Amino acid sequence: MSVSSSIEISLSESISGSTILNRLEEYGWSYNDHGMVTFLPVGDDEDYNWQRMNITITELLEVIHKKEERGEVIGVVMTWMDTNIGGTFLIRETGAFLMSPDINRKVLKLGNGSSSTDINWYITKLIPVFGSSFQSITYQEHV
Repeated sequence: MSVSSSIEISLSESISGSTILNRLEEYGWSYNDHGMVTFLPVGDDEDYNWQRMNITITELLEVIHKKEERGEVIGVVMTWMDTNIGGTFLIRETGAFLMSPDINRKVLKLGNGSSSTDINWYITKLIPVFGSSFQSITYQEHV
């Protein structure tokens, strides 16, 4: 059965996409997607034509900078430290961002044989990144 989940974080101040990504990286998130970098290219007008390539972080940051200049949605895949657990991050101009935990999704086993996303695992690795700038979080899961 397919599961779709998303975590949306709103910040109390407008922070650029590159600053958000920089803070995530400093806290322990990386652009490592099984040895590659996955991102939305410049000119992707919400088509979500993800590119998975072997490029340097400097090259990725150039793409992110160009997308910011153009007011485009920034999209990257990030994973937590050396766990290979992570997901896709979409960052809008407003500083709000959406994280879909779709890479080796961390789950909780429920008593009835089903499972649910371990939202606490993700929250503890996202909210502290932003300290007093954190305003709200919304979580959705569809089975």
